[in-house]
Amino acid sequence: MADLTLLEAAKASQDDIERAVAKIIVEESAVLEYLPMRTINGPAYRYHREQSLGTVAFRGVGGTYTADSGVINPLFEPLVIMGGEVSIDNFEVDVMQNLLNLKAEKYRMKARQVGIKFSETFFEGDTVVDAFAFDGLRKRLTGGQKLEMAVNGAVLTLAKLDELLDAVVGDGNEKVLFMSAAVRRQITALVRAQTGSSLISMTQDTFGKQHIAYAGSVIRVVRRGDDGSTILGFDETQGGSNIAASVYAVRFGSDYVMGIQSKSLPSVKDFGEIQSAPKHLGRIEWFPGMVVKHPRCAARLAGVLA
Repeated sequence: MADLTLLEAAKASQDDIERAVAKIIVEESAVLEYLPMRTINGPAYRYHREQSLGTVAFRGVGGTYTADSGVINPLFEPLVIMGGEVSIDNFEVDVMQNLLNLKAEKYRMKARQVGIKFSETFFEGDTVVDAFAFDGLRKRLTGGQKLEMAVNGAVLTLAKLDELLDAVVGDGNEKVLFMSAAVRRQITALVRAQTGSSLISMTQDTFGKQHIAYAGSVIRVVRRGDDGSTILGFDETQGGSNIAASVYAVRFGSDYVMGIQSKSLPSVKDFGEIQSAPKHLGRIEWFPGMVVKHPRCAARLAGVLA
């Protein structure tokens, strides 16, 4: 089966509830709009990542080559368990059901939180902090894939943003930039300051919403849909500064950054009224994970100051 995003998989689902929940989750997570998901068997996914290609040289007549080979590292990525339960008091169901479809609204709220939680973990997940989660890009990106504005941070420049994009393999339209709304405003201000610049263009997402693109790479603001707070805010430490933020450039795809899961969509179960308490109970549950297959499929620019 081809790797599909959650939204593409939802279109083929015969379950109306699971299809609706998947759409809500994706609407709340800019990451899941682009992330292809591979359905796997078992609790983990085994794959290989190139470390080095080996050497090639010139030789003279009668000369020899030094034999070697490229290095490929076998890696494993586990699935994790995420979800939540919906508990609705019988009073709410009986009294408020005439005012709104209470159950549907409660499931919608829980589904939105799944999308928010996945986005947070995709960037800032750390199994040292939460052993049941997965490691996000902030922890995975090291070496040449982690760039810094300066030792103690600095205000963003277009030159540094270009360097970030160059750190990721592929053309500009194959990459997505993730940042806070405040950093996006810095970019648009920098571009406007350049007379005659055409670095900014407009694009449209799957849901018809307008977004800007820088040098062909779509800019997506990462923030919570409920209170508008950002996941990538000025709350990181860079040298002597503790008010720094990061910008991420990601190339999604089956050979780059992709997701894994145990089934094509998150499961939704409504147990109805339970015997042990005067309430209705339901559950949304999903078994996902993430894979960073190519050594240059993502990069992070740390130390961006306001």
